[in-house]
This record gives sequence, structure tokens and C-alpha cells, in this order.
Amino acid sequence: MKKLVVLAVLAAFILGTAGFASAIELQAKGNWRVHFNYFNTRDYNSDSEIDKFRAMQRARVQFEFIASENLKGVLHLESGNTTWGAPGEGGAINDRRNIVKTKQAYLQFMVPSTPVTMRAGYQYFGLPATYTSHILDGDMAALAAIIPFNDMVGLTLAYARAYDLTQGQANVKVEDEVDVFAAILPISMDGVKLNPFAVYARWGKDFLNGAFGAEDADRNPFKNANQWFAGLNFTVDMLDPFVIKGDFNYGSVKLTDNMKASGYMADVVLGYKLGMMTPELFFLYESGEDSKYSRGGDSKRMPTIHTDGWAWGGASTYGLYGSSFGAGSGLMRSAIANLDGASAMDSYWATEGSIGMWATGLKLRDITFVQDLSHTLGFLYAQGTNDTANTQLFTSDDKYYEVTFDHRYQMYENLALIAELGWGKLDLDKLTVGQSREDQAKDSAWKAAIGLNYRF
Repeated sequence: MKKLVVLAVLAAFILGTAGFASAIELQAKGNWRVHFNYFNTRDYNSDSEIDKFRAMQRARVQFEFIASENLKGVLHLESGNTTWGAPGEGGAINDRRNIVKTKQAYLQFMVPSTPVTMRAGYQYFGLPATYTSHILDGDMAALAAIIPFNDMVGLTLAYARAYDLTQGQANVKVEDEVDVFAAILPISMDGVKLNPFAVYARWGKDFLNGAFGAEDADRNPFKNANQWFAGLNFTVDMLDPFVIKGDFNYGSVKLTDNMKASGYMADVVLGYKLGMMTPELFFLYESGEDSKYSRGGDSKRMPTIHTDGWAWGGASTYGLYGSSFGAGSGLMRSAIANLDGASAMDSYWATEGSIGMWATGLKLRDITFVQDLSHTLGFLYAQGTNDTANTQLFTSDDKYYEVTFDHRYQMYENLALIAELGWGKLDLDKLTVGQSREDQAKDSAWKAAIGLNYRF
């Protein structure tokens, strides 16, 4: 009987949509990957026993329901990341639970008789950045208007509700919403592209209740906070084959009556296009805490809204960002977020984007000696910008080293075989006599990952 009901529902769906077949064009694109990861001492400490090997897979499919050049709906579905053998993820034997999820679902349309494009719904939104944003980047519920003034200048206005954790409780007003308003002014000239932007976010005082004790909101020291950000992203390619890219971001927020946070980050990337490779030199600087912060003073690190830790995606494919195959995202960031004495805010910022460090590195991208086979070799060095009084942070006496060597073989037009190798060392200074701080990351970490990536 159940089978007959299912067949009847499918038949009704097919017949019900047949009348729209001539009016709606359906386009699909996607990304499948299956990979095998081996991570040794991923927390930089061999005393901690963590599974070293994982086999994983993920599938993402995006459907566009196009009515005309002025109107379409987008539905982006994903399955995974799924760890083979893991129950509840669809990886164990006959485990079919929680497999398919909605990644994005939004409408895109032109405002009649105008050149304005609107997007409404759950969509990707990220602020302009050379790598990825230190402030806001991810899928979120948003309303955006894209307004072209001419071929050179445009304007993007966006509103996003990043969080609304509880939707309120009976007889209790819970201030746990985070609302974001953004304006971006893209400017495109011959050889120069500029993306200045400004952001205002309201952070509800109860947003981090869980971090301070979910059962006792009074333990949360925060107040309703106004966050302000401004930034500039730029690309200069008028000197081709030289390309210069960079960013400057500034942000501030008043977290409590006695604590403010304000800081900045800047980066610059110099690339040179050769025939068989593209060398790329980069430098990154984040403002750090002074000695007063350890005694309850204001923070000098730039606040962040949400980034999934992707802020160093182009600089590091291991310690700062993680493997492109998952299961190793942000090893160094995670280690810093879990240092002894780190507050909930310290951990949140370290995980999301603001460690307080400077970093420099060299990448030799797309090294090609054989057709369809390319390699990328990367070197990175980082050091803290936080005063040594802040032993729970990445201080000016702490260092991080990383070497990565990634390979890509394009087996078919849409199918690539990818292999990644990486080594990283987090060097934490003892700082004071009797501390075991350096023992929290006493070992090197390394990875080896191989997998298939199918894009269409």
C-alpha cells in the first residue's frame, strides 16, 4: 500500500509540473568529492589520541529554475561531509539519516523597468577580500540589491539576519539576534578594481549566553552591542604580468560597559605570471593585544561576525585554513582557541578570524611540466602580535611554520585527482618559569590527503 501511495504522489508531481515545462528552464551544476585523509598529531600534541585516518565524501548540487532572464529560483542541496562508517551521517551500514540538507535557497529577480537585481532568501554572502573576509563570509538568510550605475561603478546593499538562536521564549525577551547591514561600492577601471565597503551589525546581548552558562543568563557580561566595520579590497593588474592584490579592514564594538574592542587587519599579495608557474608572495598583519588586555583592558584585535575560519583560505591549506578535503580545518586556529586560560571571546575570535598575528609566505602556484598535471608549493611563517602578558593568546614570542605541497591531475574535463601533503609546527614559548605552556603544542603535525573531485 505504501508503495502505491508513493507512486501516486510521484505521478501527481510529474503531471502537476508538466504544464510548466515549456515556461521553466532547469539548469544544474554540482560538485562531488570522495577523499582519504591522514592527519598525524593534528592538535600538535602526540599525547592526545585522535583518529588519524578518515575516509569522507560530499556532494553538492545547485538547481536553477529559470523563468526568464529576469527571474529565477536557486536551490542548492548538499550531502555530507560524510565520514565513512560514522552513524547518523549516512556513513554507516544502511544509515540513511540526515543525508540531504539545504545549503542555499533564494529568489533572484530584476526590479521591473530598472537594472537592479534583487536576491532574497538563504544565500552566500561574503565581503570583498583577497583571500576570504576576516569579518563576514558564509551562507546566510539575506536580502541584497545589486545596483549598477554604469560600466565602472555600482552599489550592493544587503541585510542579513546572521543569528536568531531561540526565536524568543514564553514571557521572556531574549536578545540573541545578530542583524547585519552592508554596503559595497565596486569600482572598475582599466587595470584597477576597488571594493570599498561599510558594515553595521547589532549583536544581541544574549547571543553568547551559552558560552557563559546557558542556565544562567546573568553570567553573561555582554550588552546589546553595535559593531562597525569599514574596509577596502583592491586589485591592480595594469602592470601585467605583475598583479597586486590587498585589503585593509577596521572594526570596533563596545562589548560591555568596561570593555571595547577595536582593531584592524591588512594584507598584500604580489603575483607574477610565468609560463609554467605563478609565484605569489604575500604578507598579512592583524593588530594584537597589549599588556593591559590581560588585566581587563580594552581589546585591540579586530572583532568579527562570522567567517567559518576561512579568512586565510588563500594563504594556508593546512594550519590556518585546513585541507581542501575537510577533516583538518584550521588546526593552528583550533590550537590557539583552546590554549589554557582563553576566554569564550578569545576562542570565538581565534576560531572565526582574529588571532592577532603577522604572517608572510611564498606560494609557487600551478607549476606545470606535464599537460593536465599541476603542483602548488607553499611556505608560511607566522608570529603573534599579542603582548607576552597574554599567555592565553598567540604572543609575539610564539611562532608557526608551515610547508605544503599540493598536486592536481585533471583526468577528464570535469574530474580531477588531487593529492595534498602538509607539515606544520606551532612553537609556543614558555614565557614564565614553571609553566607548561609549550607542552600544549610540543609536536609537529602533518597530513596526507588524496581524493577525487568531480565538477560540472
